[in-house]
Amino acid sequence: MGLIMNSKRVASGLLASLLTVGFCALPLSGASAATTTSATRTIVKHADTYVNNIRDYFFCESSKCKKARSEEESVAAQDMQALVAEATLVSKASVPLSQKTVVAKFIADVRSLASAYLAYPKQSSAEDIARNTGRIYYQSANVGSDIYLLSVDVNGGPVGYAPWSVGAVAVLYAMQLDTEALDVKSSTVADDLYASENLKAESQSLLSDANGPNAKFNGLLTSFARTQRQVSADEILILENKKTPITSAQISALSNELGALFKQIVNLQNKLSK
Repeated sequence: MGLIMNSKRVASGLLASLLTVGFCALPLSGASAATTTSATRTIVKHADTYVNNIRDYFFCESSKCKKARSEEESVAAQDMQALVAEATLVSKASVPLSQKTVVAKFIADVRSLASAYLAYPKQSSAEDIARNTGRIYYQSANVGSDIYLLSVDVNGGPVGYAPWSVGAVAVLYAMQLDTEALDVKSSTVADDLYASENLKAESQSLLSDANGPNAKFNGLLTSFARTQRQVSADEILILENKKTPITSAQISALSNELGALFKQIVNLQNKLSK
């Protein structure tokens, strides 16, 4: 449809940023949470390993991973259940005020991850499989970021940008792929509708990621997510031949704004990751 920003102009910058974060392996905290509740202590001690095992099953490309698919599937299933159990336990626990916000986000992210995980083997269409895989990709990273923030609260010290940013970067990457799909000239209305629906959901997820150590980056994420959500919602209406609250010219203007915001995010991401 050509109304979303042309992400190809900024793709190389974000991909370079992703590589600098060390994205495939989420940060292992190794913490001993003696100063917090047992529910949080359990999360900090074990949950990052669970997340890494789930990601290894879905996304690891090494020869070792490929040779142990059956074993990894079993481990990932057990660890997904363990994550859900930890989220359930901490939802009923009394946690310190400093942890309430990130605990609430951890619970929401685990539930979203579990929903995608459970739906994955039941999907038959390529689009549904891709959508669930995408959700597993960025929600597992979001859970990893939540665990990191909890470990910092438990152990003290400043929040590091790079280990925190894995969640936000994962969502941005998923959004970039869907934006690129919209840029394909041969895409059909169904293709564009699929990508726009993904972008709308990803925008909502990105809003919850604006909780990092850099206020400017948080602000850019919020502005980008809100603008993308509005553009995607209007594009969906257009694709469904429904009336939109704004004109095509206004959507194009917002799309240009998205492009500028995305470049700012990439530039700041590169700077903060050094």
